[in-house]
Amino acid sequence: MADDQNKNTEDMPHFMQRQYGKSASTLEASHEELSDVRKQMIRFALDFPIRDIRTYSGYKGDLLVEITTGNDDILPKLKAHAESLGMEVVIKERYDTRIHEVYCIVPDENIYRLK
Repeated sequence: MADDQNKNTEDMPHFMQRQYGKSASTLEASHEELSDVRKQMIRFALDFPIRDIRTYSGYKGDLLVEITTGNDDILPKLKAHAESLGMEVVIKERYDTRIHEVYCIVPDENIYRLK
């Protein structure tokens, strides 16, 4: 079973590998104010039937907006809007529950300036 979990995490994008399956309270918060890009994405997503939305920092310096929905009709709209804001988008479907997780990713400029 542990091997199956390792295989699953190898196929995941880097920002999900360490944080997948953790509760929101254990995810790393960004240290800066919420960026305008993430605010715009959140406002847009709230107009659709979503189950949950949260924002946090990925472990490689990315800032994420994670949107959870059971409605696959809205996925193209969420993706198109995020991309128009310059965000990278990854959509993960949990086939067992028919839940879609939309990850809208933007680099944390403060972190990238340090590299």
